[in-house]
Amino acid sequence: MDFHTKKIDEVFSILETKPSGLDQEEVSARQEKYGLNILPSKPDMTLFQHFLQQFKSPIIYILLLAAFMALTIREYMDAGFIFAVLVLNAIIGTYQEYSASQKAKVLQSLIKSTAMVLREGVIQEIESRLIVPGDILVFEPGTKVAADVRLTETKNLIVDESLLTGESIDVHKDADFISDKTHLPLSERKNMLFAGTYISTGRGRGIVVATGKDTEAGKIAQLLNRKSKARIPLLEKMEKLSFTISIVIGFMVLFLFAIGLLKGMGFYALFLFSVALAVSTIPEGLPVAITVALTSASIAMSKRNVIIRKLAAIEGLGACTLIASDKTGTLTQNRLSVEYFVSPHRVYDTSTLNEVHDKVYLASILCNEIHYETSEDGGFDFFGDQVDMALARFVANADESYIKHSRSYRKIDEIPYEPVNRFSAVMLERDGQIFQFVKGSPETVLEHCDITEEEKQAILGDVDAWALKGYRTIALAHKESTDEEKINLKNFNYLGFVAIIDPVRKESPEAIRKAHEAGIKVVMITGDHPNTALCIAKELGIASSDEAVMSEKELFEWEKNGAKAEVLKNKTVFSRVSPEQKMKIVIAYQTLGHYVAVTGDGVNDAPALKHANIGVAMGKSGTDIAKATSDIILTDDNFASIINGIEEGRRAHDNIRKVIYLLISTGFAELVLVMLSFLTGLPLPLLPVQLLWLNLVTNGIEDVMLGLEKAEPGLLKRKPRSPQEPIFNRLMLRRIAVGGLYIGFVSFTLFYFLLQSGESVESARNIVLLLMVLFENVHVFNARSEINYLYNIDYRNSMFLIFWVVFTQLLHLSCMHIPFMQDILSIQPVSLDTWMKLSTLALGLVLVMETDKWLMRRNTNKKHYMPWYTGEKV
Repeated sequence: MDFHTKKIDEVFSILETKPSGLDQEEVSARQEKYGLNILPSKPDMTLFQHFLQQFKSPIIYILLLAAFMALTIREYMDAGFIFAVLVLNAIIGTYQEYSASQKAKVLQSLIKSTAMVLREGVIQEIESRLIVPGDILVFEPGTKVAADVRLTETKNLIVDESLLTGESIDVHKDADFISDKTHLPLSERKNMLFAGTYISTGRGRGIVVATGKDTEAGKIAQLLNRKSKARIPLLEKMEKLSFTISIVIGFMVLFLFAIGLLKGMGFYALFLFSVALAVSTIPEGLPVAITVALTSASIAMSKRNVIIRKLAAIEGLGACTLIASDKTGTLTQNRLSVEYFVSPHRVYDTSTLNEVHDKVYLASILCNEIHYETSEDGGFDFFGDQVDMALARFVANADESYIKHSRSYRKIDEIPYEPVNRFSAVMLERDGQIFQFVKGSPETVLEHCDITEEEKQAILGDVDAWALKGYRTIALAHKESTDEEKINLKNFNYLGFVAIIDPVRKESPEAIRKAHEAGIKVVMITGDHPNTALCIAKELGIASSDEAVMSEKELFEWEKNGAKAEVLKNKTVFSRVSPEQKMKIVIAYQTLGHYVAVTGDGVNDAPALKHANIGVAMGKSGTDIAKATSDIILTDDNFASIINGIEEGRRAHDNIRKVIYLLISTGFAELVLVMLSFLTGLPLPLLPVQLLWLNLVTNGIEDVMLGLEKAEPGLLKRKPRSPQEPIFNRLMLRRIAVGGLYIGFVSFTLFYFLLQSGESVESARNIVLLLMVLFENVHVFNARSEINYLYNIDYRNSMFLIFWVVFTQLLHLSCMHIPFMQDILSIQPVSLDTWMKLSTLALGLVLVMETDKWLMRRNTNKKHYMPWYTGEKV
């Protein structure tokens, strides 16, 4: 229905609702009729669809071709084994991907959107999905519009509709607007709000006219409800890496294939071997393993109060070099309380509040945007902005009658609080008398008061003195008149200011110490007075003197002089910051080479969150637009949780490198072994079926187990790595070369001497295959750390990995005694003495890799290899 063409009374009538909202019985009936207020989404992939997805790979197509070729020449055993490998790999991949998708669904369910709704005359905060047509919604700055709404009241209401219309300019809304055009473009429907848009400034109320799939956003969602080809950047980068490696290996396999033909080997045998070698060495399981590593990190983060909205942000958070944090609620408890009222002539504490002028209490509760309900014990439950709630509690503690009578005042005009204005004002009438109140920062409120310059400077001196003690100051003023229809911001009578305290969170100083130890700079960006900000910053360990602080005036001069990044190098506290300034500060630090994480909770923080490398929104106090703009949400609004997130991000990055190292180095070792055998004229050291088996029993699960590794000791004592650092840095290439060459050369040497000593080719292959299984079982432990010695790492956190290594070794030894598997793999049992000797050779790989770590640590140029390593012993 075209509600933008209807008058407000008509809309109430059509939707059978009233200004006080629906009652619970009607809400239940409408929820039954209309369903939940959720957008349509594509159905989740079934388990079978995940299974089929595992076969959509060029590598799999080649293997299938090889299997069918084997069938045509009646090599049923080879064909059967290839099919078995494909099915088993598909089962493993299905389990991994299906588990990851289920975990992602659980994470998404943790992020809940809410809305303020008026029901039975009481404003309530409910989950957006429970909204029904006919509900009355209340809107404030930063609110996400949860349904399509016909506005009934507007006050300077400006809306960001870019997500729906694509228009970057915010739209001014007017409840009294009426159009006679039924097909008016959405962007011109000034009396309507649409689901998915955001309130930029102002206030409003309206009637819900459509929910879920019936909203304009829902109609678009149905059109877009198709499979997306978008991939997370990190995963895409890894897939490109896999493709590049595949090309290199492909050329090498073709080279070996050509040599084999020149030596007179059969075409089919060469083809089957080449395919097996390619599949064995190409890390086709890398994307899945990385997704598992990131999903594991996201689950761990959710347990530490960090919700990931964008999976790639996990790895990015680990690269963070600077955190630009809000103060209130993030570094402090966000439990504001008024401790003093300071008038021009006297200071009142909690014991003398009954002596404060009644206009102070009226200003505190009437120039206030909180909502309240009567609690079961007869008191009040307040909802809204923390400063407003602190003022309301200040009034309630003095005399609850002020709150009870506040609704008897008729509102004539209002200027809601906006961060850029730093004040709010209200005009009310009661018993024929008109009152005006204003509250806000002392500097702003005093501009509207009838005082001398000398009095103004004296008051600001008091403000500075209280700010130095760590108090936030909110000034109050009033005036009375009988003939005004609109607020006139002149000639107010100054009442004084309240001194509000917000205690520092007990865990914040320790979290900041950890950040500094991790090489991460922490800066505090706040709207508080410079002295208040400095006092809190000293307590937190962010600043030690006023030289670290940039005030409002200094920020203005900085902008005026071109906002040069170098000016901010030694600054850690920014006070009285506007939204645009916060964004410029973030960009300046990025210019200095920092990878910046920004915290924010309000609509004014959205620009900075958007321009940050990692945007961190507050889950409790954050507005919808802040959450939507962010990459990460803190469910407890706690700075310490960011440090936890950084630790998990670094762990995820480490684990990704471990997976890559294991897959590439073992593949490289197999290429070295085969190439040396080809070049020296020896027979194939491993049969195709043995290469496939080796790939299956060693790398099939071990890479995933590495992705689940716990954090290494000393993880937060390292310097941050560069976000531009390539995966294949000098350290990675060196370790691949050392490990791969040792495995390849030792295996080739053993194969050569076995043949020279009179062992049959079949017997030599059997022993080399067992050695390769042992090598790869051992090598997975080398992959557990790039810099820490293995004895430094707690093995109690890797019981699944240890179990799988033991299982694969026992599995291979068992197959050596099972006739059916003996025939398939061309293997035979070996003596305990032989197994012990081979195990000694395999354990030598640990000695080689540990020696290489020791040499790197002693190397005076070790930072050339590990620029993020501090050199501290852990």
